[in-house]
Order: sequence, then C-alpha cells, then structure tokens
Amino acid sequence: MNREEKVLIAIISINGIIFGSSQLIIPLYLKELGLNSAMIGLFLTGQMLISSLIAVILSVLGDAYGRRKFLFMSRGISILGMSILFIGIPFGILISSMMSAGGLISAIMAEKSKNLDRSLSLAFSFNVLLSIFGSLLPLFLSLRYIILTNALILSFTTLLLLFVKEGYKGTGKVDLRLKSIGKIGKLSVESLIGLGAGMILPIMSLWFYLRFNVTAQEMSPVFAASNASLALSMLFAPRLSRMFGRVKSIIYTHIIGIILLIFLPLSGSYIMASLIFVLRNTAMNMTGPIFRSFILNLIPEEERARGSSLINLIDALPRSAGPSFGGYFFYLGQLSTPFFITAALYSVATIGFYIFFKNVD
Repeated sequence: MNREEKVLIAIISINGIIFGSSQLIIPLYLKELGLNSAMIGLFLTGQMLISSLIAVILSVLGDAYGRRKFLFMSRGISILGMSILFIGIPFGILISSMMSAGGLISAIMAEKSKNLDRSLSLAFSFNVLLSIFGSLLPLFLSLRYIILTNALILSFTTLLLLFVKEGYKGTGKVDLRLKSIGKIGKLSVESLIGLGAGMILPIMSLWFYLRFNVTAQEMSPVFAASNASLALSMLFAPRLSRMFGRVKSIIYTHIIGIILLIFLPLSGSYIMASLIFVLRNTAMNMTGPIFRSFILNLIPEEERARGSSLINLIDALPRSAGPSFGGYFFYLGQLSTPFFITAALYSVATIGFYIFFKNVD
C-alpha cells in the first residue's frame, strides 16, 4: 500500500467523526433552532437534493479536467455550510454534506489502489470506527459546538489532500455520455432503497426522542455502539465476498436487515429498540465497501466520477424526498408507518438487484 493510498484512507476514516456526530445531532440541532418535525424533514430533503446535484456537476468536471481540484472545491462548500449552520442559520445544512462530491474521492482511490476491495473495506471500517467518537461528542459538547468541531475536522482532512498527487488528467472535454449507462440504469433499482432509507435514517434520533423521550446524551452510547458494531463487521466484508461473491453477500445481509427493520418500531422499550437498531444497521451496511467496489469495477476509469455520482443521484433523488415523508408521518404521530414502508421498498430493491446482477460479480 503506497503513501497516497494511506492518506486517502486516512481522509475517509477521519471524516467518520463528522458522520457519527451528524447522524445523531443534526435533527436535534434543527429542532433546537425552532423547526418542527415536518420542517426538519424538508430541510434534510433539501440537503440531500442540493448536495447530490452539485456532486454530479463537480464529478462531470472532474472526469473532464482532473478530480482533485474539484474535490477541494466540494469540501470548501461543506465547510462554508457548516459555518453558516454554526451561527444559527438552518439554511447552512443545505450545503454542508459535500465532503466527497459523489464519486470524486472514490475515483481517486480506484486510481491509487491495487486491491480496491481491501482499501475500501479498511477506509469504510475505520470511518465507521471513528464515527463512534462522533457519536459520543454530545457527552462533552453542546450541539452547536459539535457543528464547529466538524468544520475544523473537515478543514484538516481537506489539507491532507495536498499529499495526494493525481495521475488522471481528465479527457479535456466535458462529456455527459456514459458507455456504462446500461449498467447504471439497472442500478436504478437502488433508488427504492434510497427512498426508504431517507424516510427514517436522517431522522432516526428524532424517532427515538419522540418514541421514548430520550435525550441526545442518552442516545449517544447507542449510536456509538451501532457504529462500533458496523466497523468491526466491515473488516469481514472482503472475506464474505470471497465466500459468497459480492452480489450474494449484499443480498444475504440485506435480507437480515429488512427483517430487523420490521421489528424495530414494534419494540416496547428503549433497550430493545436500541439493540435491534444496532443489529439492523450492522446487517444492512456491512457490505457497503463491497457494493462500492462492485460499482467502480462496472464503470470504465474515465467515467468513474460522473458514473458514481449519477448512481448517487439516482439514489439521492428519492432519498431526499424521504425525510419530508418521514417527518410528516412523525408530525401526525404515526411513528411506525415509515418503517413498514421502508421495509417493503428495501424488499423490492433487493429482489431487483439480485435479478439484474445475479450473474455478475
């Protein structure tokens, strides 16, 4: 493993602190700023939609003129968004999640890595492992100062990019065409997972608050345990891939995750709900590195950034609508309905993925 590959793994890993804290505190911070559940859902919808559209634009430019400079730009936009959010303006959330600009950092990793499955598994695993620290930040800092901490961490990891020299120089022209569009079209089945995930995951901490009346401090250990379990399971992802193949590994773990998702809203206690939440998160996401590697191997090198970003956009468009639906259901007091809808969408998407890619590995 060369130095640049290690730096990229470090960048992705350290950003886990931001992910770990954000998934817990963002809905609660927006509530602290005076927004109700429905408005929180709308803001999170806007965040995902805007970040995905900008990511596609930057990725198209990255494939044309080199990806590193546009990765710097995307992270600068995120730092600006976090700074606006820190001073108490909710609209900052709309541009605060541009850290990887869709497929840019994945495309650079694919260029530098000799074993992409291993590199992505290490990066994703350490990312989730460090997200444990992010999940624990509410025990030490106010929600507002966690936002500031995240901005400083993102600034530091952006500086680390100075140690990565890009070999890929770009095609020299903007090209919206994709030779891999047929394969990407089949992956559009994942948009159903995006819609389902969007309905509950961005506002999961809000669900715990409304269902069991628990605080961010009480939720913090649960989210930390969830991330710890996921980090350990990701280390076994390459072995799982070797045993069953990428596609079957993704299918098997998703089935377990769907079953647990159905039982989650039926939990009668915070302890039981927390246990199911941890197990579901682990099962549903442990094959994330395998799926990302699967995608990158489907797409030619000169299309990887915009191809990955297009796949992310296909996922993000319905995902961005999810928090609005989920937040509205919560506003009406229907706390279980989004989970059952999500389980149904996950099931259809998993079946579709198997049908389209059962002979591809």
